[in-house]
Amino acid sequence: MNEEQYADVKKLMETFQRFAKADWRRETRWGIKASEIRALLAIQDICRYNEHGANVSDISKKLHVTSPTITQIMKSLTAHGLIERSTDARDKRMTTIKLTARGEEITGKAMARYRTVFTGLKESLGKEQTDTLVHLLDQVYAYFKEASMLDDE
Repeated sequence: MNEEQYADVKKLMETFQRFAKADWRRETRWGIKASEIRALLAIQDICRYNEHGANVSDISKKLHVTSPTITQIMKSLTAHGLIERSTDARDKRMTTIKLTARGEEITGKAMARYRTVFTGLKESLGKEQTDTLVHLLDQVYAYFKEASMLDDE
């Protein structure tokens, strides 16, 4: 690798490191962690298509995290009164999860905030650059997903 190529790779690595260190995905709002907000939004989305409610496995798949991680988040959300858990009437081994009224309120606030932030980003970049960014980020995601699969071999 020549010096110019190394400089380009180093710049790319530094940019990704800035995102890794950014607190915007970890900040606490409304008394709960960002990971808990993402879980609430996932539950809301799952429940939109399944009137019986979500389960840990559904949420885990949607957020691409392990079931034990989701189980811990569910305990916290239950303690905050944001979700209610019940035994599935169809399968007593399954627990269904639904948002409480307070959980619905928080997801509404979160979605409003996300829309505001990403609308501002779109307005700042303009349509063409926004479309390019989305396309590039999709390519980056696909590359890292494929590269991580190679690591498992």
